[in-house]
Order: sequence, then structure tokens, then C-alpha cells
Amino acid sequence: MSVSLPTPSPVSIGLAGPVLRSLSSARQIFALYPSGHPHRREALRELLTAVRALQAAMGTDPALIVARHSIYLGPTLLSRESLSLFRLVDALERAGVVSLEFTTATTEDDLGQLVQLVEGERPLAERLGGIRCNRLLPPEDDGDASDVDLTDLRRAYAMGLEVLRETAVRVSSGKPVDLASATAVVEQLTDEVANAPANALLLTTVKSYDEYTYYHMLNVGLLSIALGQAIGLRRDQVVSLGLGGLLHDVGKVHMPEDVLFHVGKLSEEQWRIVQKHPVDGASLVFGTQEGLFHPAATVVLEHHAAYDLSGYPRLSHRPHPSVPARLVSVADCFDAITSKRAYRAASARRDALGILESGMGRGFDPRVVRVFVGLLGLFPVGSLVRLTSDEIGLVVRNHDRLLARPTVLIVLDAAGNVAEPEERDLTTELPDGRFRWHVASTVDADALGLDVMTFLTTGEIAPAPEQPPTGLVHEPSYGELLPDGYVDTHNTGHVHHHDLPDGGRLDPDVHPGIDDSSLGGGGGG
Repeated sequence: MSVSLPTPSPVSIGLAGPVLRSLSSARQIFALYPSGHPHRREALRELLTAVRALQAAMGTDPALIVARHSIYLGPTLLSRESLSLFRLVDALERAGVVSLEFTTATTEDDLGQLVQLVEGERPLAERLGGIRCNRLLPPEDDGDASDVDLTDLRRAYAMGLEVLRETAVRVSSGKPVDLASATAVVEQLTDEVANAPANALLLTTVKSYDEYTYYHMLNVGLLSIALGQAIGLRRDQVVSLGLGGLLHDVGKVHMPEDVLFHVGKLSEEQWRIVQKHPVDGASLVFGTQEGLFHPAATVVLEHHAAYDLSGYPRLSHRPHPSVPARLVSVADCFDAITSKRAYRAASARRDALGILESGMGRGFDPRVVRVFVGLLGLFPVGSLVRLTSDEIGLVVRNHDRLLARPTVLIVLDAAGNVAEPEERDLTTELPDGRFRWHVASTVDADALGLDVMTFLTTGEIAPAPEQPPTGLVHEPSYGELLPDGYVDTHNTGHVHHHDLPDGGRLDPDVHPGIDDSSLGGGGGG
């Protein structure tokens, strides 16, 4: 039936995310544990709590609508969830779900029936207890929104998020990391990055403060793939590198939330937990193939070791970490610096490149940093810039030679109003040979109140979602100011070496070698 649904408030939109993430998590729990297992009941309890919070915020029965491979809260597109919960949206569509209305009579058992419906274990019905199904029609498609040509890449990105969520659930339940699924996603991402590298770099601007670790791992994987392709690695080498980037922080799945979300100064013991994640992660990856040294294990172990080995864990028998770890460490630093942390605001993408450059020779391989800076450009793809015309543009491509003259997509006009998206090539000249447009300055998306993710996924300008007052705890990068109370627990007089067995030598049958020759020239100072 056609019903006029009220436009939800920003608070309600923010609370729809936990409902959908809890539903997605419940699907994974139901797949891992048998009927009657307490983990199933706990997952349904969390889902009902999220539903009740949304009901309270809306003051009415929340209506989730599935249409065009996306999900809506009433008439409002949930662009972030449509991207990040692709598998859930796909499962809802396969189950024939068009709309779900959660009445106040909804119970945990009703939600259990919904999970079974989504999993194909029960037929679609008009009601699942207090949940009404398919009473509402989807909103009409006005055909005006542009997806900025990211459809296939978005699908691969969403699959990557799902794989990382499933990895966390598997590890928490004592099961090994599914390297086959992770590799399949990296292979797809590798092909998409090769087809549209600028679009891939745009997508790495996507951040989430509810699922920071998953988005960070995926962004680092994407950046590592782009970096590997930029230095001319073979496809199998790029896939190997991208897998290490994707899984580099897998050791954090064991990190207590009171450490990861800690507000204020961390204790020495808390920093010890943070700095243990490379060893924990390498153990998880290494444990998936008994007797083989998987190439991702060295990246996971060494990505914080630093170019001059002054980082952690302490390595021996070599002058530098492995080349894949050096590549991933640069991507890791860049994404972390451009994300909000518990001890400081996010840095602009251009400023982040400056921090990388200041850490060359100590924290980072100078050759890798130079390639990375060349890849992202003077105004990195995904940056917002103010032109001398006072218009605001999103950098979508960089010029091969004229690094100060990218191509931008105009998003706000000179008066600050939403503009019809229009590409501007800043190399365009006037009849007298002068350039028509110039970059006046970079601008912060948060300061403008713009949600870059919504623009990338729908082509529409929307206000940025509310963020928590503090960000996530992450190891400070070389070139950054250290947070108050920071402790390098590997420099407290008790040095522990954490090399992989046999010096980290990899099985040549499974490892496509990436060494210093891949970076061109010799040792790089």
C-alpha cells in the first residue's frame, strides 16, 4: 500500500544503523551456533534493544524499506548502511522483503523468525508476530542521483566489510580466519582498482566511527593495492600485498573495547595491549595454514616495526622490515592520520602526506613515501578544495604532471549552496593562456558539515552524521605528536624479539616474492 511516511530525524537515522548491524550480526551468529545456543539469544536481545531505541526516537513504528539494492528508513536512503551491509540487503531482497515495520509488540522470538526468513529457513508472511512485512511500497526512483560510477567497486568494498565482520565473529568463536574468502575479495578489489584507480582512492575517504577497525582495515587494503599497482607489481604480488593490508589489524579483534574506545590517557598496561596486536594478528594468520608461512603473516607482524626497526615488535637479522610491510605501513599511517583519534582530530589528507614525509628514513621507507605522494597528488583524491571562485570541489583525479591542477567535482557554489555536480579540469586555460581556475585552499568536510560518503554513494549532498566526542585509540605515527601518557612498551628495558620462525622465511610455493628490487634501485635512504 502507498503510505506517506514521515522524514526521520538525524537522531533516528543514526539509530537505524545499530538495528541493521545487529540484524547482520544475528545472521552470522545463527549460521555459527545451533538452535537454543545462548549466543543466539544474546544476539536477539541486542537486536531488540536497538529496535526499542529506534522506536523511542521516532515515536512511531519504524519502517525499513528495501529497494534498488539499498535500504531506507521510511523515505530516507541509508547510504552508509546500504554500502556497508551489502550482504544483508542482498539477503533481504532474495527473501522477497520489501518493507519491515517493527511494532511495539515485537519480541525476541519475532526477531528470531525474521533472521530465519532472511536466511531462507522460513517462508515470507504478512506478519512475523509484531513485525509487519511488505505492507509498504518503496519510494519512487527520481532517476536524478548519480553514483559517480562506483557501482562495482562499491559492491567489492561492501563484500570486504562483510568478510572482516565475519572474520571477527569466527575468531571470537575459536574458528580460524577464512583466508579463501578474504583472498577472493582482494582479487576483486585488485581488478576494480586497476580499472578505476581514482575511484578507489575516492572510496578510501569513507570512515565509520561505529566500525572503525573494519573500515580502516579495508581502506588500508585498498590503498596498499593501489600502491602495489603504482610500483608495477604483478597481479599475484598485488593480491598478496592487498591481503596483508586487509588483515593487518586482525589482531585487534581480541582487543578489549574499554581499551579501543578509551577516553583520556592510557596506562602502560593498556598501551601494552595495543602494541601486542601485530603479534596476536600474525598468530591468527599463521595458524590458518599449518606448516606454511602465509605472506600476509609478515605484513600483519611487521607493519608497526618501522623502516629503521625502532618500532614494534622488535625484529632481528635484517636492516628493515619486509617490503610488503613497508608498503602497508605507509597506507596504514595515512588512513589512521586522516581518521579521528581519541587524542586528536582527523588530519586533512594533504597534511597527512606531510607527516609521512617527515617520517621518511625512520618510520617509513623514503621510496615508498615518494611513490605514495605521487599516487595521491599534491591535493589527494578525496580532498575538498576551495577554488578562487569560492566554489567547493571534491578532488576526483590528479594530473600526471601539473600536481597543483587536479580535476574536481563542484559540490557547493560560491554562495555555499548545493551545486549541480560539474567536473572542472583545473588545467583549462583562458584565451590569453592563463589558467581559468585555481585552488585557493583545502577545506575540511566536517567543518562544512558534508557527508562525503553519501555523495559518493548517491551523488546527493547531505549533512555529515553526528560523530562521537572521541575517536578510536590507534598507535601514533612517526612524525605525529605523541598523545599524553604514551608509552613505548617495547622500549622499557624488556626487549622481546618477535620474528617469525626461521627468520620469517616464506614458503616459495605460496609467496610471490616482493623484495627491494620491486621498489627500484638499491637500499633507499
